[in-house]
Amino acid sequence: MASVSSNLQIRVRRPPSQPADLELIEAPRPALTNGSFLARALWLALDPFPAVKPGDLVPARGVGEVIDSRHEVFGVGSLVELDCGLQQLCVSDGQHARLLHPGQTPASTALGVLGTPGMAAYFGLLDAARLRPGETVLVSAAANAAGAMAGQIAMLKGARAIGIAGSREKCDWVTRHARFTACINHGAEKVSARLRQLAPHGVDVYFDNVGGALLDGIVAGHNFAPGARVVQNHLQPATPAGLNGVQLLRSNPREYEHRRGEFLREAIAWYGAGRIAAKDHVVDGLANAPAHLLLAMQGGNFGRPLVRV
Repeated sequence: MASVSSNLQIRVRRPPSQPADLELIEAPRPALTNGSFLARALWLALDPFPAVKPGDLVPARGVGEVIDSRHEVFGVGSLVELDCGLQQLCVSDGQHARLLHPGQTPASTALGVLGTPGMAAYFGLLDAARLRPGETVLVSAAANAAGAMAGQIAMLKGARAIGIAGSREKCDWVTRHARFTACINHGAEKVSARLRQLAPHGVDVYFDNVGGALLDGIVAGHNFAPGARVVQNHLQPATPAGLNGVQLLRSNPREYEHRRGEFLREAIAWYGAGRIAAKDHVVDGLANAPAHLLLAMQGGNFGRPLVRV
């Protein structure tokens, strides 16, 4: 553990394909300037990130406690969600930072079902796709934070939810805890053929967390109902051939920032009443972050990948 005069960080050595491509270094404690605050990270979320250069800090969203402040809004002792990077201490000018809502308890939920992944599911389904009761919603990566939230919102709004996940263990969680109607294990079942059994009239909304071959296979298998919508919630959206009238939509939670309060009111009530299940995949300490991040980038995590700092 670094002292308060220094700051442990995870930086990029080379484009990551193994944990050794990311290195743990000890940097100086960051300096505070007027209009900024210093936060000590409590939780850091591990997400795929765009290309970075060798030497760059690994990007990460985090929840931290403000320990020094020259900012009018974020005072010492406040719990804040912010762009922190994989490090113990981070300085922010308040841009893209927000105080935690009292209902975001435990604080880690602000990085998962009650945070950006939850918002992506909520607005992607209800606003972009305009989900209607009675429709069939298909969700890929259904055990991750956005996927699990999407299926549960669909069920709460009177639709059916069918998940796709990569193992029997994940599918069991999706149907037992997140209470989806069904879950397809793409490691052991042919997705398109199983979909024809589960949704003989086709899928109305596909909440797509992965893209690629899975989306191509669903398109090729003619698994979409007339008027279907695909909500793409991943870094590399694409337009596959043969969509034939299927509407392609993007889920971008930052476009809905002005409506965050609307999401939190409903989602916190659901979560507090036990109507939303969430699964986190937690490791302790920044030293364990590189291996955990690589596992998540390869789809090997089970639940929201987090580091408890």
